[in-house]
Amino acid sequence: MGRRKQRRDTLLFDKIILRVKELRGIHGHSQEQLKENTGLDIANLEAGENFPSITSISILCKFYNLTLDEFFAPMNYPPKE
Repeated sequence: MGRRKQRRDTLLFDKIILRVKELRGIHGHSQEQLKENTGLDIANLEAGENFPSITSISILCKFYNLTLDEFFAPMNYPPKE
């Protein structure tokens, strides 16, 4: 069987990247500090090389003491028509 084509929602992906950058900025964390504390490759995520899994987002939420709801709330996604 052939490899299944990955589906990506680029708008959501961009919003997640911006949210991670926002949280790092609020807390004064570098990409390296966040990687050391979570084990996540934040540089690759922010460069758009890796789409974050729900597990990765959950790890970030635990680190920043946020619920998933609080993580996604500022994104206004999906946009209302």
